[in-house]
Amino acid sequence: DILAQAAGCRIRKSLMAPVGEATIAPPKPYDTSGVEVVNRPELGGAAAVAARNFNAGEQVFCEQTLVVASASTNLARVRAYCGLPAESRIAIREEFFRDTPAVRCAATAALRPDAAGSGDSAADVLHALRGEGHSELTLKEVEEVISVWNLNAYDCVLAPVACKVNHSCAPNIFVSVDVDAGEIRATACRPISIGDSLGSWYFQDTGLWWMGADVRRALFETDRGFICACSRCQQPDVCRALPCDVCSSGHVIPHRAAGAMVQQDWCCNGCGRRAAGDTARLSAEAEFVQCALLELRPPKGAQRLALEELLTVDASVRARLGPRHWAAAAMSLVLHYRARPAGGKLDAFTVACGCRFLGWLLDCGLPLPPAGIIRTPLTVALDCASVLAPLASNETTTSFSDRRCLVARLLTQFLLPVFDASGQPVAQVANTGKRVEALRNWLRGLQGTCGHCSCQLAANGDASVPGPAPLACSKCKQVRYCSRD
Repeated sequence: DILAQAAGCRIRKSLMAPVGEATIAPPKPYDTSGVEVVNRPELGGAAAVAARNFNAGEQVFCEQTLVVASASTNLARVRAYCGLPAESRIAIREEFFRDTPAVRCAATAALRPDAAGSGDSAADVLHALRGEGHSELTLKEVEEVISVWNLNAYDCVLAPVACKVNHSCAPNIFVSVDVDAGEIRATACRPISIGDSLGSWYFQDTGLWWMGADVRRALFETDRGFICACSRCQQPDVCRALPCDVCSSGHVIPHRAAGAMVQQDWCCNGCGRRAAGDTARLSAEAEFVQCALLELRPPKGAQRLALEELLTVDASVRARLGPRHWAAAAMSLVLHYRARPAGGKLDAFTVACGCRFLGWLLDCGLPLPPAGIIRTPLTVALDCASVLAPLASNETTTSFSDRRCLVARLLTQFLLPVFDASGQPVAQVANTGKRVEALRNWLRGLQGTCGHCSCQLAANGDASVPGPAPLACSKCKQVRYCSRD
């Protein structure tokens, strides 16, 4: 998610003291009392945890930014740092600097000697700023500042508490930056208990959230130089489930052994068999994962597969990896967009593909993330629900297979919980907020209407008497629709 860019560099003249030291309480709305910074060795050291319980949609913290750069370039960031008082500059390096990751990654690429001459390397930045009169700068200092920004900042902003929020593949907060107000805010996207580690999603590529841990890990190492140790990455990787060849009813799922950095054993959730993994299936997984990634993110100028070829690949993925692997879900998503008739409107097939992708996502049971990192699944859910919800003029509640149960499930288990907790940042995009509210009103009508005869359900038989609607229609005696799961 690309946060707003600063119009100009505005420097915050004072640093908030580290948590645990005596500080002057910031004026409202700044409030970090709900966060504590503790040592979590499994997460790499100092980490932000919840100091109390939070409900979904509740503000976890709001703090003033330390410094804002005018652009997301190393030159702009170090220039912003140079505008700080000397004591603040020292504090930033001492408080936020960590050892450079041993793995070569994009975050520290500018520090390598072979990066000189690229225009934004540490050596290039030092040369440019010395030309602006900052003769006191050293190469070591510039390298430390670049490392601090690239490994701790939210876009072009540094803030003390936010910088202690670790990445999580199951994020429980959404972090937003208001550059004009000079503040950074975190909102809970689901209930958070006291002592829980606070985690946000670090990366621009939001599609990674529903992919396998092996794909996420490869990007994390390339981009930030670390191997994620969040709670989700320590658990069985349900997005990579493969059919069990022994019991034929369960699925084998990769498990990470205690202390291991990658998943090693595959365990069946049906028969309990544990093994290293079937070589043929793992080979097929490597092949089809690359195919799915190419179709999801085709390189510029690359020729896309024709619809007939996509259908063949989709069938092959399902035959060799089964329907529970994320690559199979990815092909459903690709077909949802690429198989649409001329004009781009949804038809029965593309709606079915979208529902198949969303059904897989819900069945995985992943903790609901912030709306900002699942914009594509939200859009798919909105589009499919908008097509499935209304009845056609020639349809009645008994003349067709009632598809409204699909819409009700999408709304109650996915769209509404996500949007109510963290939907504000995406509400104005393509009328998303208005479309969600229209579907919410439709659901209220569904829950108060008999699904058989369309009679309005009344509490205790009298619409004027408050109370819950009855479980059965008083007119046709049928069980009301919304009592059926």
